[in-house]
Amino acid sequence: MGCAFTQKIVKLSKMLISMGHNVVLYGCEGSDAPCTEFVQTHTLSEIRQVWGSGDNRFEIGYNWKTEGFRHDFNQARIVVTRKYYAVATEEINKRKGDDHFLLLTQGQYQRPIADKVKLYLTCEPGIGYRGSYANWRAFESAYLMNFTYGGQYPKASVDGHYYDRVIPNYFDEKDFPFCEKKEDYYFFIGRLIRRKGVYTAIRTVQAIGGKLFIAGQGSLGIRPQAEVYDFKGIEFVGYVEPEERAKWLGGAKGVFVPTVYLEAFGGVNVEAQLCGTPVLTTNFGVFPETVKHGVTGFLCNTLQDFVDSARLVGELDPHAIRKHAERYLMKNVRWEFDKWFRDLYQVYLSSRFSGTIKGWFHLVGENRND
Repeated sequence: MGCAFTQKIVKLSKMLISMGHNVVLYGCEGSDAPCTEFVQTHTLSEIRQVWGSGDNRFEIGYNWKTEGFRHDFNQARIVVTRKYYAVATEEINKRKGDDHFLLLTQGQYQRPIADKVKLYLTCEPGIGYRGSYANWRAFESAYLMNFTYGGQYPKASVDGHYYDRVIPNYFDEKDFPFCEKKEDYYFFIGRLIRRKGVYTAIRTVQAIGGKLFIAGQGSLGIRPQAEVYDFKGIEFVGYVEPEERAKWLGGAKGVFVPTVYLEAFGGVNVEAQLCGTPVLTTNFGVFPETVKHGVTGFLCNTLQDFVDSARLVGELDPHAIRKHAERYLMKNVRWEFDKWFRDLYQVYLSSRFSGTIKGWFHLVGENRND
């Protein structure tokens, strides 16, 4: 649950299956994500051999709840990753049909597989990262889509790509029950790194003499480069499981999501809103798209803004907050994926049957049934 990308795979599989699609999932031993067929590409033992610290109490060899996940995104690929590439490529090639979709969840990182599978309908369905490349891409936010276009063609007059989409992150409503009654505390949950804005949350709550509970992956401490914090009124509750998370989010008078970097989506802000809880966040990245200022939370530019907003969150209507956030429920977002895949399939047909089936020029008229 601590990895947003993992959860997106689980929930995307659920949505696709709910619409009648067949889903073949290629991944590590032990996966319980819903799918039509699961194909194991590597084992937990192989992960422990490379990333573990010799502590077999933990499934992947180290305590990921108190430290960040270990990976090779920014270095030469390790042996278990290379095995994943090889097995996934072999198994996909055994099963693929010319009109199948290949969904990449990590862009360039999975490109070695896609380059050998060579499917026309190779897509990136949930881009919340830098390093996307596929011809067909769905981004988590308009901010990230435009940022990506600009980054690919710096200092140029940039064109868009019609068949790309903005399809936001998506959430299972049973994980985030609505809670009307709020208690007298604020909440922060996320990776405990400085760029997630945890110290902004601390400073804000201390300025108003409030109570802040902090949860997340990592440990809360005073970093050498940080100012000295006395942590008065602050309590670290550690890594929390889904039911605990819902309880903390639902009961809070406000949830801090003051990310300093340009957040691609920052799912916590929607998770809190689904619980009927207002968010206090920054005024850049995705947040101007997902937060209605003064209605579902506040977009802040200064510490004073955070302090003022923290005093005002109790005036916001939990019902209005929940209603706004329902746009991000799986039962709604799944139809955006369905529309995207149908549009892409028409382009595929026109590419394979040139002259007889239209792609861009395919129009269904006014009496459409979808």
